[in-house]
Amino acid sequence: MEYAVVDIETTGGNAGGSRITEIAVLIHNGKEVIERWETLVNPQQHIPLYITALTGISNEMVYEAPLFQDIAKELLELLSNRIFVAHNVNFDYSFVRHQLEDAGYKWTAPKLCTVRAARKIKPGLPSYSLGNLCRSLDISLENRHRAGGDADATAVLLSLLINDGALEIQKMIKKTAPDQRLPPNLPPEDFQNLPEKPGVYYFYNAQKKVVYVGKAVNLKKKSSFTLQRSQGYTSKTAFFKGHIRYFF
Repeated sequence: MEYAVVDIETTGGNAGGSRITEIAVLIHNGKEVIERWETLVNPQQHIPLYITALTGISNEMVYEAPLFQDIAKELLELLSNRIFVAHNVNFDYSFVRHQLEDAGYKWTAPKLCTVRAARKIKPGLPSYSLGNLCRSLDISLENRHRAGGDADATAVLLSLLINDGALEIQKMIKKTAPDQRLPPNLPPEDFQNLPEKPGVYYFYNAQKKVVYVGKAVNLKKKSSFTLQRSQGYTSKTAFFKGHIRYFF
């Protein structure tokens, strides 16, 4: 089994409207990285100043970079028949899948989120952001918020997680569990405890403020759909962080 460890940088947080500006793919054989691929991408849209301030990627840097459709076939070959791995996997996966479809390629893959895997295998850490995990686990992280630097750190994290929790990793991959498709910062028990009954549900953020209210015939099914749908339409740093409450 091989893994494709992926990190992307984008023009914004909406997979339907923003575009990839840089992508790195590291092929991992379960022990180490055996192949590396990285490129800037011309997004054919303006890169906002705040994105440039975060990533260092400017409009000038991507001006002569290849268009996504020019790298799509090579990218697809790298991803095919491999486990798609990323930190906050749904963000990266949604962008890659969306842009591959725009380029004329149908693609799906089993996914592994290193945030969720780290929560299961390394419980009790103060934070599971990539930067804080690297500090807690003594993983080198260079070129933060660049695709190559973040992918390098994620690949090291993957090696550590496989070494310490191979069976848990296999279980997460095999079942492609519903909680893998949910925001990684959502406590799993919040979703698992939702009843399959009619009711009203509330999403709270980390500050205990209501950020979404919905009603449903089946609380678990509808809240799952709402959370999964949100994954490709929000920035990496703004993933849902909080709890779900419900009333019959």
